[in-house]
Amino acid sequence: LDGNTTVCETSTTAINLFSLITGEQPGGVWTRTGPGTGGTFDATAGTFTPAVGATTSTFTYTLSGVAPCITDTSVATVNIVAQPTAGLDGNTTVCETSTTAIDLFSLITGEQTGGVWTQTGPGTVGTFNAAAGTFTPAVGATTSTFTYTVTGAAPCTTDSSIATITINAQPTAGVDGGTTICETSTTLINLFSLITGEQAGGVWTRTGSGTGGTFDATAGTFTPAVGATTSTFTYTVTGAAPCSTDDSIATITINAQPTAGTDGGTVVCETSTTVIDLFSLITGEQAGGVWTRTGPGTGGTFDAIAGTYAPAIGATTSTFTYTVTGTAPCINDSSVATVTINAQPTAGTDGGTTICENSTAVINLFSLITGEQAGGTWTRTGTGTGGTFNAAAGTFTPALGVTTSTFNYTVNGTAPCINDSSEAIITVNPLPTATISGTATVCQNSVSPQITFTGSNGTAPYTFTYSINTVVQPPVSTAAGNSISINAPTATAGVYTYALVSVQDGASPSCLQSQSGSAVVTVNTAPTINTPTPYVVCDDSLD
Repeated sequence: LDGNTTVCETSTTAINLFSLITGEQPGGVWTRTGPGTGGTFDATAGTFTPAVGATTSTFTYTLSGVAPCITDTSVATVNIVAQPTAGLDGNTTVCETSTTAIDLFSLITGEQTGGVWTQTGPGTVGTFNAAAGTFTPAVGATTSTFTYTVTGAAPCTTDSSIATITINAQPTAGVDGGTTICETSTTLINLFSLITGEQAGGVWTRTGSGTGGTFDATAGTFTPAVGATTSTFTYTVTGAAPCSTDDSIATITINAQPTAGTDGGTVVCETSTTVIDLFSLITGEQAGGVWTRTGPGTGGTFDAIAGTYAPAIGATTSTFTYTVTGTAPCINDSSVATVTINAQPTAGTDGGTTICENSTAVINLFSLITGEQAGGTWTRTGTGTGGTFNAAAGTFTPALGVTTSTFNYTVNGTAPCINDSSEAIITVNPLPTATISGTATVCQNSVSPQITFTGSNGTAPYTFTYSINTVVQPPVSTAAGNSISINAPTATAGVYTYALVSVQDGASPSCLQSQSGSAVVTVNTAPTINTPTPYVVCDDSLD
């Protein structure tokens, strides 16, 4: 009977194929059948020895029958399971300041897919993403190991490889610091007292252009002396690659008797938004001083640390005192920067109104603009003509024939403030005009003729008032265009005079004007039709 077995490709034990089938007679012949490859097949002995890379194979055992008996076969199947491989161990070294995600697969080599990552070892901090196979270091992270495991299908065994991430601590030389002394000081200065948060084990060097005094690199001290100049000292802690070396600087500012310079000032407009460097107003000052706002000035933005002042609308003249503090026995010194702020005039916001050209009402130009200051001057600008302009009073009286006009209100500024202007625009709408047409002579009770009113020189829609034989009729309006027609009735004979009375357009404001013009409809009396009376005669012409 057929039979089978399952082995791992790493097995090197010869398999007796006879042990896989049952009930066979001796004397048969073994052949390798099916697509299997690899391994060593011994047909004579009936054995198969697997090898790495071999695939599942079938072997047929055949016994030839003596006629009339038929030949008989059985099949021995050797199922070969591939041995998983998790690859070769690998590693990398990073600095704890690195924030770049590390692909753990890039550290091992030759691995199969489908495995599982786990974090092993004592490493702490950082972000491990088991699903993606990544690890992102973070400050404070320590050396970590990650195991990649590929589970084998029985009888193959599970395989693992290890990715090691060595994390070097980033050295810190601390935060820069310094001190200011008077050139007369001879007190030894401990440079470590000037910087903060530094690690031990670093090296001090004197950098910069400072001269004089006594520098002890081993002890990390500096003893000033008369004539010594401002000096910088660099503290360096060397980092283990790939971490970088870190430096901090201790600055010893050595002042002669301090001077805050000579007073100064500037004049600006309140609309200025340019930041003023207060140091640019005083002259001859030393660095290292402190700015304070003094005097009654208000508004704007004062940055004492930067020594700047940004004006703003509403700010008033301000004084700023610069004080350089002397380390005993040096005395303090002060200077004053004055920022004179002129108010920016405002002529208000533009405005306007619209009138009909036949308006005669006095217009107060101040009522058209808003938010203006008093004391400005009115001028007429643009191409407008007609009417009466009173610049002193700020008024304009329109008159027939006036055209759209612009008036400029200007308030002069005190330098460096600029003049400000606003505009009052008086838009003049023309008076509408109209015509009437439709004169006709018709017979009584005939089709009604059309009387047409047409507006022009204005803005549609138009409304027309008219009369019939001097009797004023209800007004009629166009829907949107310029013309409208009405039916003239013909029921009653007579002469009917349709006369225009006025026309009003749809502008804002709406302009109204009296009009003349007429159309005459004559309705003639219909003639009387007499119906003849029939009568009978004798035809006596016949024989």
